[in-house]
Amino acid sequence: MPRIAAVATKLDVRTAPLSVIRLHGPGRAEIEEQTGGMWDKIVEPKDDGLKATADIVMQNLKARVDTYVNVNNHYEGGAPLTIQRLLDILRQGSR
Repeated sequence: MPRIAAVATKLDVRTAPLSVIRLHGPGRAEIEEQTGGMWDKIVEPKDDGLKATADIVMQNLKARVDTYVNVNNHYEGGAPLTIQRLLDILRQGSR
């Protein structure tokens, strides 16, 4: 399967006035071992995934589609930090 970002840039995948994107990571065991149960740092950066997510959010913004991004600690190791990284990318793209 192609990544959703690749599909979203080629096709209009919006089917409702809102969109939900889930960033939840591939597997729990490995990242839980890496974090030691402390979810206070990025242990597995996913720069490409965050940039792709930001692209979709920006496309939706232009189309006036509300977008909710659900981030799990298992995505990079610390959900609040991942959210901040996504916000930083979005701010850079809006300049």
